[in-house]
Amino acid sequence: MRGARPAGPPPAPAALRRPGGAHAPLAAGAAIELEREVNKDGKVALDGSRHLVGFAYAGRRITLRLDGHLMHAIADNALVGTWPCPIPAAKLPSLHGARRAATRLPPPPLPAGSLQAQRKVHASGRIMVARQRIKLGPRHAGKLVTVVVEDTHFRVLHNGEEIAVRPRRSLAPITRLHVTGAGVHDTPARQ
Repeated sequence: MRGARPAGPPPAPAALRRPGGAHAPLAAGAAIELEREVNKDGKVALDGSRHLVGFAYAGRRITLRLDGHLMHAIADNALVGTWPCPIPAAKLPSLHGARRAATRLPPPPLPAGSLQAQRKVHASGRIMVARQRIKLGPRHAGKLVTVVVEDTHFRVLHNGEEIAVRPRRSLAPITRLHVTGAGVHDTPARQ
């Protein structure tokens, strides 16, 4: 109320460089992707500094996805690591090879030897695993989902895409791993 004055024009949004020198605006909060080669020490070069990805990826080309506050490493279409983003959001569009992220972030790879259970989603949008009810929503009704049972949570996948992560509240044993019987065909979600 005191000392207020009209605001000036909004700041210009960051822009990605297009081939030919033109700039395309980058929406606030938009993610970018870049390709980088992992060196023999397991690091990638990014904005003049090196960041550790992992020795297992030495000599390979990976995709880095930066969304302003997180940096994700993607190899073989699987999420292999996530760290705080070392680059300020304002500098993201100026990185060499930066492009808009065109696809969703893939789920992390399944742990070796992880227990998996299949469930058909009820018309109410719920499933039950280890005596724990998990609500997925009615849009998933009729889908055949895979539930990856981990130490502290359940990851629910449909056709390899992660649709939910829920905390595990029960340590009851999993006695039913596969759905059998009538009506277990994987059908598209009801509209």
